[in-house]
Amino acid sequence: MIINKISPQGYCGGVINALKIVNEAILNTSIKRPIYLLGNIIHNKHVVNDLKDKGIIVLEDKSKTRLELLDNITSGTVIFSAHGVSPLVYEKAKNKGLNIIDAICPNVNIVHKNILKHLNDGYKCIYIGTKNHPECEGVLGISNDIIFISSDIDIDSLDLSNNKIYATNQTTLSKYDLKDIYDKLINKYPNIIIDDKICNATTIRQEAMANQEKVDLCIVVGDKESSNTKKLVKVSQNIAGIKTILCEDLSSLDKNELKNINSVSISSGASTPSYIVDEIIEYLKKQ
Repeated sequence: MIINKISPQGYCGGVINALKIVNEAILNTSIKRPIYLLGNIIHNKHVVNDLKDKGIIVLEDKSKTRLELLDNITSGTVIFSAHGVSPLVYEKAKNKGLNIIDAICPNVNIVHKNILKHLNDGYKCIYIGTKNHPECEGVLGISNDIIFISSDIDIDSLDLSNNKIYATNQTTLSKYDLKDIYDKLINKYPNIIIDDKICNATTIRQEAMANQEKVDLCIVVGDKESSNTKKLVKVSQNIAGIKTILCEDLSSLDKNELKNINSVSISSGASTPSYIVDEIIEYLKKQ
């Protein structure tokens, strides 16, 4: 079987930074215990389970916001995930007397600051993202005045009279989907300020997927909850035109998909440990 490993792979800078912060907290005996993670630090079950084994308490409930999850913490240290949190979460954690550690991705932090600046300057702010994603929850919690859209269809119902309009986005969206949305916004509001904030790591991986060599099957390795991982699958299918499957690890790889396959490409999300990909590659070499 021919195996094409698509680069880049491994953790992005934001994930490396977040995990460094958490592991330093674990080793620092002066930090108040217990240590809580408010939501999964990144979207990868293997990484999160490893942190649990090290004594971290992870609070994750899809039916609750980060603000609501804070109700489960009465003392100790709370770590905010790489996805970022709203100012209300900060304020609530502070009022509860918790030790706060922020592992927000630097790229997400820039989005927060830029939106706040433009709101203060009198702009109507449009934010493009994925419904119920924790990164979006953090941004939308900045102000109720932020207009959220998740597709170009949402633009049809917009009726903005303010000539000062600013638009930005979740950092892990598909650059190809986002272009269509921004083009439509520009067509409707020619004076709009567009601030594309898809992170560089996401863009490079998507471009590599779009330009990959033709193979019988593409395998994307990553968590099913990971936005950037799911976007890689979509780019491979829709842009490169290659049959693509998503798996979290070797145990979840559907071996039936490998029947009559002579060539595969393999990529991974920005929060997927390299050893998981390597394990799958070693398996494929034996087929």
